[in-house]
Amino acid sequence: MAEHPRHERPLGRALDPLPDESLGGYLLRLAHRLRISPIRLARLTGIKGPTETALGRRLLLDLDVDRFARATRLTEDETAGLTFLPWQGRYPSIARALSTPDRRGTREDWLFNDFPRYCPQCLAGDSGPLRQHDGIWKTTWHLPITFACPIHEVFLQHGCPQGHELQRTLPHLIAQAADGPLHPGQCRLPALSDDPDTAPGRGRTGRSCGARLERRDPAGPLRPGTSMLKTQRDLLDLLSPGRPAEESSSRFTDLRVITSLLCTTWPNSRDMLDPRAREAVDEHVQALGAGGKQALDRPPRDAIATAGLLTAASALLDAPDLDEVLARHTRDAWDGRPSRTPWTQVFDRHRLSCSERMRQAAAPSTRSYRRTSTRGTRVPDRTDGYRPENVPALMERDWFDKHLALLEPCPYAKSMRRLGAVLLVQWAAGGAMGDAADYLGINPKGGQYSTTTGFHRWMHDHGSTDFTRALRNLACDLDAITAPINYRRGREALHNWALTRDTWLEITSCLPPVPGHVQPNLDDRKRQEASAFVWAQVTRGEPLFAPRTIEAEQPEELRRAWLNQRSSTWGKLARPGRIHHFTALRGLLLQHAEHLIRKIDSGQADSCSSCG
Repeated sequence: MAEHPRHERPLGRALDPLPDESLGGYLLRLAHRLRISPIRLARLTGIKGPTETALGRRLLLDLDVDRFARATRLTEDETAGLTFLPWQGRYPSIARALSTPDRRGTREDWLFNDFPRYCPQCLAGDSGPLRQHDGIWKTTWHLPITFACPIHEVFLQHGCPQGHELQRTLPHLIAQAADGPLHPGQCRLPALSDDPDTAPGRGRTGRSCGARLERRDPAGPLRPGTSMLKTQRDLLDLLSPGRPAEESSSRFTDLRVITSLLCTTWPNSRDMLDPRAREAVDEHVQALGAGGKQALDRPPRDAIATAGLLTAASALLDAPDLDEVLARHTRDAWDGRPSRTPWTQVFDRHRLSCSERMRQAAAPSTRSYRRTSTRGTRVPDRTDGYRPENVPALMERDWFDKHLALLEPCPYAKSMRRLGAVLLVQWAAGGAMGDAADYLGINPKGGQYSTTTGFHRWMHDHGSTDFTRALRNLACDLDAITAPINYRRGREALHNWALTRDTWLEITSCLPPVPGHVQPNLDDRKRQEASAFVWAQVTRGEPLFAPRTIEAEQPEELRRAWLNQRSSTWGKLARPGRIHHFTALRGLLLQHAEHLIRKIDSGQADSCSSCG
């Protein structure tokens, strides 16, 4: 048999890991059994060098699983179970920390608690205070989302009964790891200098406090309520292999983002929290400087504050009117542009990891419906269902009537239909509103895709929440269509299109005669406006954005004259009333539009230009 190097030889004695046990807890139990210090054990197992004196929390991410498993006679699965590795697909902060070059792993605020948390009763074990090494330090206690023990129904504690002053983050897996084989339930913080029985600790190799943590009052001043315990169980369940990893990951990110919202809108969000947690949350927010309106994206140090925030965030996230709640909190706490709210910075940073529901609900709160173009890059809000090509340049009238016409009476229906189409494309394709307008063939430089002054004022006065909710409902209807129309195909087929003179003559020859001496004008100007009318019917757009190839060939003076008559001709074609000539011409143009649609749908788009 090949001989192992000394630091890789299996230990003469080992322990089976306990359910949910952390690497630090396992090292403490095994070191106590072998009567050596934890750092000495780490060197024997090959996970630390001969001169190292500290065990950092990064071992939960970077442990050499194979080497440690061989040294402790564990399987690789048992060894990985002592670390964060099984959760890397479920807890986004772990995945980011594993991919970052920062080996300290401290830049991700939601990766570790500032101070170790623990349940005294779990440390005591089932057969006495760790006398048989059956107490447990759990891996989940390192995560900021763990604030209570669902088994013993108590808040997790941190620190020590001796009252150490904890002013900074403790980055160690085991503090004072070079100290001797203390009991796993003893405090390993540096000994207090005013303790008459213990010499003061000096650096990482000084003497530990040694106070018995498992004898601490497990109840503390407060116990978690029913909703807090349910939230804790739900969060821990997200880490279990029985839940889809993607679902768990997005849920954790959603909760993180909403927790930031609760903090940045404090104290407006105070009423959403359990009264018992409000004081602790207030201290947390003040410590992070909420008065400066900065983005607050750090978890609380205190378990009670964590419980209050995550329980409130979970309830808010499950609300059926999530978009309204987010919009209301943002409006109440911020009087500037929605896209510049402090918590929007947090949302944008984690947007890709959020659930689709969260991205959709946050849209009204993180954007403002502006009249000017923005060219910033956005990812799509919707990744399934309808596609950008299934949206016409002007929202279909029956879509509008079903979803938007029932809002507060608005005299700007066309602006609402136009903006709705742009937003539907933006939700499906990402990018800026100007990008969506370009896709639809709308001129962004003229602001045509945006709101008129009157509609902009109406949106400001009535708020965008109802408008966005109605548009979301419409989007869901579009998702359910099994064979949606490809509107972009029509726009591409009729790019730079117009009725040819021969086609125009063929159409107008079918018009009934008009009695009297005054005959309708059938010149190139009317051919141009008839072309725009047909184009709008085929593409479901607006004549305003139709190609004007006939007009482009005319002198500047004549183009200006045509412009003055444009809207009058469109109006008569759209609503001819008793004008028999326009009634007949409209009918013939609609027939020609149907003819073009059939050609395009049958794949004969290339022949459309030749048929006019």
